[in-house]
This record gives sequence, C-alpha cells and structure tokens, in this order.
Amino acid sequence: MRAAFGEIYERGFQAASVNDIVARTEVTKGAFFHYFPTKNDLGYAIADEVLRDMMLRRWKRPLTAYRNPVQGMVKTYRNLMEETTDEELSLGCPLNNLTQEMSAVDPIFREKLRDVLQTWIGETEKHLRRAKDEGYLRPNVDVRMAAETAVMMEEGSAALVKNLGDRKVYWSLYEGFRLFMESISSKPNADA
Repeated sequence: MRAAFGEIYERGFQAASVNDIVARTEVTKGAFFHYFPTKNDLGYAIADEVLRDMMLRRWKRPLTAYRNPVQGMVKTYRNLMEETTDEELSLGCPLNNLTQEMSAVDPIFREKLRDVLQTWIGETEKHLRRAKDEGYLRPNVDVRMAAETAVMMEEGSAALVKNLGDRKVYWSLYEGFRLFMESISSKPNADA
C-alpha cells in the first residue's frame, strides 16, 4: 500500500502502472492481483485506509492534546506548514489530487473520497463542538459551517501552494486561517 501510494502521489493514479508499483515492493505481480483484482481496487483501498488515516493523523488526532481546540487547529496548521517539504508542496495534497483526477470518471472513487472528506469535516465539527461546549467558541457560531470552512481552508491551501509554486503563499494562507479561527473564538488568546 505504501509503495502504491508513493507511486500514485508522484505520478497520479492513471499514470501509475502496476509494474512500477510492483517494482517498488518485494511482491510479484500475481500476488498484487491476488490482493487487488484491479488497479482501481488498489485505489479504493488507498482512499479507505491510507488517505483516511493520513488526514486523521495530520489534522485531527493532534487536537486531542489541546485544551482549546480552536488554538489547537491553528497550531496544527502551522506545524504541518513548517514540516511539509518542498517536494510535498510541489506534489500537493494526495486527497485533493486523487479527487480531481478520479471523481469525475469513477463513481466508486467519488464515493470513497467523499467519505474521507466527510470524515475530515465531521472530526473537525466534533472538535469545534467541544470548543463551543467548553466556552472557547462564540455561542452563535454554526459549528458545521465553521467545520466546513476550516476544512476548505486546510485542504485548499495545499492546492493553491502547489499551483502557485510558492511556499510564501502558505504563510499568507496560515494567517488567513488563524484570523478566521480567532474570529469565531470567544477566547482567541487562551492557552491551547
């Protein structure tokens, strides 16, 4: 799965070949097709397992360590921005890439990628609801709308930086994200 993910991330799903994926592993082509009858089945598994876990690991699991989820989201965004390599920036977000490439041509891909995105929004909503319940979010904030906006900013930033090819844009996007999160916070400077 990791070898296939790397090949797909670097080349795109349609350009990635089973031969190149197998060459990155110690399995035979026959073993590959035993586990994944088609290349699309491999892609579906990557969406279900790799992309879902990557999103949760990068964006949502870190929030459990923060007392103030709003500031936790801001700090998580900044940490990811600082940790992202230039190569990763040039490749963009793997979820966004696969969505752009495959959603229009494969309804199963579209459904599976939508599920990952819905999980991202749902997990964000859960943390923002906790923030609201604990007084870190303004009482009049629509938590679902705020979650959708936050995910749009998190997810969209990678696409914008990829297409513009300029790491400095990430800092501008971070600042916009920070200002948005602070605008819905009742305690913008409270410890995370």
